[in-house]
Amino acid sequence: MRMQIKTLAVEDFPRCAELWDLKKQRTLAERFYSELQSGNRVTYVCEDEGVLLGEISLVFKMEESDYTIAGKRAYVSHLVVKKEHRRKGIGKALVEYVIEQAKQMGLRELTIGVDLDNYPALKLYTGAGFDRVLLIDEDKQGRYVKLMKPL
Repeated sequence: MRMQIKTLAVEDFPRCAELWDLKKQRTLAERFYSELQSGNRVTYVCEDEGVLLGEISLVFKMEESDYTIAGKRAYVSHLVVKKEHRRKGIGKALVEYVIEQAKQMGLRELTIGVDLDNYPALKLYTGAGFDRVLLIDEDKQGRYVKLMKPL
């Protein structure tokens, strides 16, 4: 496998359909596309010989103010790895990459929201240093935790 992680160009956003259903999740896809266009979101994709294997994003401003602080804290959003490529280190590589990108941008903190019943994601993020609990709460999808990582 010859993985490469790079920044997704706005015009390449439709390629994310290789990873998740843009039509079924139309509202989310429209929001992500708008955020990419405005510069509020940067998406990184992992490819192998032109095939998308995964994606992850940084979001710089969110409605929930504890997730982001201008120039200081960004939100790690939408880590997706193709089902057939999970457990191969792609998610870990994407998380490590986004952390390095945030450091290069001069950010000092990253946050993430994780469903409490998503044990693989919790293990991945806590292993990457997202170990400060900002909040444990519940929404329509269930119980979740907001975690922070100092950079």
